Parts: sequence; structure tokens; C-alpha cells
Amino acid sequence: MLRPKSTISAVTPKIILLLLSYLFLVSAAVFGLVGSYRVDVVRKDLANAIAVRDAAELRRVTQETELKACESAVAGTEAKIAEAENKATKAQTELLKLQNEKAELESKLDASRNEIASLQRRIGKADPPASPSQNPSTASKPQQQTTSGSSAQIARERVEEATPLPPPPPKQQVVPIKAQQVAGTLGTMSISSASALAVFAPRPEYPREARSHRIAGSGVCVVSVDRGSGYVTGASIAQSTGNQTLDNSAVSTFRTWIFKPRKVSTLSISFGFTTRGASY
Repeated sequence: MLRPKSTISAVTPKIILLLLSYLFLVSAAVFGLVGSYRVDVVRKDLANAIAVRDAAELRRVTQETELKACESAVAGTEAKIAEAENKATKAQTELLKLQNEKAELESKLDASRNEIASLQRRIGKADPPASPSQNPSTASKPQQQTTSGSSAQIARERVEEATPLPPPPPKQQVVPIKAQQVAGTLGTMSISSASALAVFAPRPEYPREARSHRIAGSGVCVVSVDRGSGYVTGASIAQSTGNQTLDNSAVSTFRTWIFKPRKVSTLSISFGFTTRGASY
């Protein structure tokens, strides 16, 4: 009877060990599955994090590239602006230089005209040379006669070399002339007919104010001319257009006319302005 009991007692620990081993294996398998699942989740999270990081890095690089491109464009624009400013400064400097040169040339021209006028007055006031029989002192002083003759010749050469147009005479006060006197003593000519007698005859400019209001009209202007030089010494309205602006434009224009010398002394010129913005 003792032998079966010992057999059972010997088998029981083996079974317990087997059961424990099985339980350990099952638990290890369960823990392994759970661990592998967690590893997969962690790997996916890591992959997503890496993808997000790469996308953020790509956006940063793109933004840096765009920023550099914008900075380059701004720098180019600023360079163009600086270049344009330099060109504008140079243009202003050249303009000022040209204006100074123009002023100098105008002053030289005025000086030349004054010199020509002075020489012309001297030549006009010079007395004709007397014959030796009438002026014995001239015969006794041949050296002085030669000197005066050479001076007159030099003056004539300087006059011929200069511009043929004499300087404008000083402005005189304009005295209004009545239309009845003009009609009785002068014939009225159109601008086209009167310009045939002139060397410089611009047409009256249509004032902007009158043109904007479509103001038109015709009138007559009396012009006084220096016969020797051909410059206008005075101009006045004999027949008004009905608008002071149009009259002033015509008078100021006719005062700048230059006629051919010894052609006319007083002239009555008809003029007009149309709504189309033209003068006739």
C-alpha cells in the first residue's frame, strides 16, 4: 500500500512544474504581443513625428528661400530707385547748367545788340567827310583823317558781322486809339496779309481760360512800328472782341512782331478766336 502513494506523490511535482511552465509561456506570449503592439504604435508615432518634422523643415526652407527672393527683389527695386534718383539729380544739374548758359548767352546777345545800336547811332550821327578845299585843317592833319576813316570802317565791319536785326527800342506807353480814327486813317489788314510784311509774326495764343469756357470773338489791333528797325513800339485795341483776356493775348502777341525795315509805320490788324481753339 505504501508503493502507490509514493508514486502519486512523485508525479505531482512534475505536473505542477509543467503547469507553471505553461503559464509562464502563455504570459510571456501575451506580454510579447502587447509589447510588439506597443512597439508598433511607438514606431508609427515616431514616423508621424518625423514626417511632421520634415514637413516643418521643408516649410522653413521654402519660407527662407521666399524671404531671400523678396529681399533680393527689394534690393533690386531700391537700386533702381537710387539709380533713378541719381539720373534725376544729374538731369536737374544739367538743366540748371543749361539755364545758366542760356542766361549768359542772352546777356551776351543783349550786350551785342546794345553795341550794335551804339555803333549804328555813331554811324548815323557821323558827319560826311569834308573836302580839302572846304576844310584846310583836314589837309594839314592827314594822320587824324586816316585814323577816323579806319575807325569808321572797323565800326561798319562790326555792324555787318553782327546780326542784321537791330535791338528792340525801349517800350513806350501805349495810348488807346479810337476806332473812328483808325477807320478814317488806316486800312485794316488780316493777320495773314500783315505777316507778309513781317519777318517774325506769331499768331495770338488762345488763352486756356477762354478756351475752356468756349469764348470766341474778333477785333482790331493798331500797331505802331519803328520804320528804321521794324520793331513794334506800341499796340492798342481799336475794336474789342468783347473779352479782356482775348484782347490782352492779341496785344501782347502783336508787340513781339518784327516787321521788315522801312515797310510800315502804323498798321491796323484784324484778328479773331474761334471756339475750336484757333486764332485767325
